Amino acid sequence: MIHVTRYRERQSDDRTALDALLDTEWWGVLATIRGGRPVTIPTLYVRDGDNLLVHGSTGAGTLGVKSVDASASFCVTAMDALKVAYNTFDSSVRYRSAVIYGNLEQVADDEKESLLDRVSEILIPGRTSEVQPMTRKEIAATNLVRLRIVEGEWVYKSSSGFGDEPDEPSTAWQGLVPMTRGWGEPQRAPWCDAELPDSVRNLPQTRA
Repeated sequence: MIHVTRYRERQSDDRTALDALLDTEWWGVLATIRGGRPVTIPTLYVRDGDNLLVHGSTGAGTLGVKSVDASASFCVTAMDALKVAYNTFDSSVRYRSAVIYGNLEQVADDEKESLLDRVSEILIPGRTSEVQPMTRKEIAATNLVRLRIVEGEWVYKSSSGFGDEPDEPSTAWQGLVPMTRGWGEPQRAPWCDAELPDSVRNLPQTRA
């Protein structure tokens, strides 16, 4: 297991907590080496079992992987609340974060179509049955890579509570300001006459 050097009490080896974070967030940062230089890519992702799946355009080239030995890491962070302390130095945030380490793998052509559908189903459950399938041209234009979640090759950290009570009495307000997010009212495109589909209507339940 990888150990952090600061605030070790915030680290956890609870795989359930890791999965919960990965499943509720949408956005992460992929870091790897290309041509001897570090590359970081903010990107959409999904967790499918023990794999993180990331897709992009083959034309962009940012996800190009030559072999299964492409070392990479993937970072996901959720901010849950602002910790307002009695001073600015001790003010902080309540958060959950994870970094997964491993080798980035190009998904084989015979797996790509089914896994791209899987990505769509995780992002917007039920959507693939409402629209036409991807064409061969669209599949060929899409790059898909996976990063396996291997025991001992990830770090999960979180902070909780209200922070530390001040050593001396203070008249300043102290506490938590929770951060919330949710779905707004769907806005139909000007050129669209279709009724709101179940996949979109149900997003507050399927992707809360």
